Amino acid sequence: MFFMQMNPSTRIGEARADQGDLQTILRLRLLIARAANRDSLAWWDDEAMTAPAGFLLERLFPVAPPLAARSLGLRAALARHQSACAGIEGALHLYWLDVDNADGLALRDVALLSAPYPEAPIPTMDALREGLTALLGQPAHVKIVQRRNGGALLITIPPCPAGIWAPVHRARSFAWAYLEGAPGQPVFPFVAE
Repeated sequence: MFFMQMNPSTRIGEARADQGDLQTILRLRLLIARAANRDSLAWWDDEAMTAPAGFLLERLFPVAPPLAARSLGLRAALARHQSACAGIEGALHLYWLDVDNADGLALRDVALLSAPYPEAPIPTMDALREGLTALLGQPAHVKIVQRRNGGALLITIPPCPAGIWAPVHRARSFAWAYLEGAPGQPVFPFVAE
């Protein structure tokens, strides 16, 4: 069990995250990063998690090519989200869920290889919806407040239910908001704290 006292400005207060919460966040991040690859929805110029990249990564990183693929895919996703939200004070998104990056700190102890992700392409929004449904069950209800240039999508997230770690609640909500995108037209859901 992971325990952390959060910054009061996050309005989260005391929170607990268990391994299930951390696995959910990691699996969501991997799913969206995989969906964004060129052979899938082509949301950004990344092929780290594709079969051709696997062939290359086996030669460059012979000890752990799947680890390299996941790491590169997550770094590309974070960079794209940070770029889309550049200049937005306090922007939180799937790859940065807490102003103090408590999710990043907690996820450091979770092995990247412990979370599965779809290795096959995710070529349609329906396929992404199926992946999200399989992982999360019921959709989260978010409200779109504003669409910005570059695909940044300002949303509101319902209040976090009692007993739920706020970063996992945010991650689940952000994940459903990606369905507002389209093949070749990414969205970068965020809230401003």
